[in-house]
Amino acid sequence: MPISVFDMLIGLEQERYRAVILHAIPEKSPSMSRFCQKVCKQTNGKYLDLLEFFIQSQNLSENIDSFSPEKLRELLLEQSKGQSLLVIDRVDFLLDTWHKSERQDFFRFINNQWDSYRDGMKAKLMVVLQTSQEIESLKILDSQGQSRIFRLNDFNDIG
Repeated sequence: MPISVFDMLIGLEQERYRAVILHAIPEKSPSMSRFCQKVCKQTNGKYLDLLEFFIQSQNLSENIDSFSPEKLRELLLEQSKGQSLLVIDRVDFLLDTWHKSERQDFFRFINNQWDSYRDGMKAKLMVVLQTSQEIESLKILDSQGQSRIFRLNDFNDIG
């Protein structure tokens, strides 16, 4: 039964680690982007299309091959300043440039390093990706043992 994304975000407020993954099959990517934009609009969150962000920055575009998980972490910290919610969409192109160990570092960051106890990590973080076997095999749980990885169709439509 679909749940409310807003209820999930309220529940995430109570967690120490406030990062989630939202994913869907590639054919649903445009719908997922629209969904995320609506969520941000209704929550005063910040929506960041990472692919477009890279395209707009010559420096980032030219240095994509050396853009590490650590650099993404720094970018997310910078973009989340003063926000209650940061939604990062279209991250897949970057993950595709990383080795498996770098992707694992990134998923570890989502699991237990986006820590609300630290200054600068107060915002809830939603990372939006395309479904893959790697994502489906991840175990990223909240303090109640519930998954922090969601499919787009896990949520009610928000109109």
